[in-house]
Amino acid sequence: MNTDRGGSDAGTKESRLQQIAAHGDHFGYDAHMRRRALRIASGVAVIILGFAVGSFFALLPERNTADVEEIVKGLNRLIGLMTHEIVELPEVQKHPETFIIEIIAILVGYTILKHTAEDHDDYRRAFRRIEQFYTPRARRQGWELCAICVILATAVIVAVHVVIAVWGVHWPVSFASGLSRTGLAVGCWLYIYGLVMGVRTNLFLYNFKALRLINIYELGVKESDTRRGTQLAEKKLCDFSASLTSFATIFGVLGALALYFLPTLRTTYFWIPLAATLGVTFVIKWIVVHYAKTKYEPDFD
Repeated sequence: MNTDRGGSDAGTKESRLQQIAAHGDHFGYDAHMRRRALRIASGVAVIILGFAVGSFFALLPERNTADVEEIVKGLNRLIGLMTHEIVELPEVQKHPETFIIEIIAILVGYTILKHTAEDHDDYRRAFRRIEQFYTPRARRQGWELCAICVILATAVIVAVHVVIAVWGVHWPVSFASGLSRTGLAVGCWLYIYGLVMGVRTNLFLYNFKALRLINIYELGVKESDTRRGTQLAEKKLCDFSASLTSFATIFGVLGALALYFLPTLRTTYFWIPLAATLGVTFVIKWIVVHYAKTKYEPDFD
């Protein structure tokens, strides 16, 4: 008896919260997503900037002191521990300062991204579904901001590489590489920030992804069989989308690391496998989400 009453109270509370959300951002959703956009963009930019700074440090004379070698050994052990000994880097580095900066940047960026993902998962567990409360004008403004960021990012990346192509012929390779990566870091920050700020107004996408965190055995317990079947079908598509992202990220990162650390494959364009993999994945995920919305909730907005 108490259980039924508790479930009824919970359902009433959720219904009341949804009514409130329909008239404003009382879930703190918009602030949460703005903070998430800033953190994701910053996490990725920190990693790329680390490689940029590492390239600039490669201009310095090699200094393989005992202290530096111990730091390198410690970082290698840390990487081995974090990757369960899958990744093992050589302890003798040509430019140990560069190696140290790059690894620290990876760890800092990874930490930012990891905490951001955990925070977003916690938010989605608390608010599994949010009805549309953005006005058409607000949604349009979000995508306008995205377009501005894309234009600025493209302009920065193109401008930096034009400068390198025109005046960088006689520059040291490490300096040109560092400048190129700095431009990429700024461009990626703008791309990611703009994209997340634009996508944040797509509450169907939020609800769709939130299904991943719902226990399949609890899904639609209080719903009709038809509604439960619809939610289960959506969750299967959501799980497929999440798995696709995980595999693509793993393969992209491994490809990028191979092109950066392996001597026979090393290139300044080590980031291309990751960008290409994520680009293809983004297109496939968009198709999956579009199909889910068209089939199951065509009238959501």
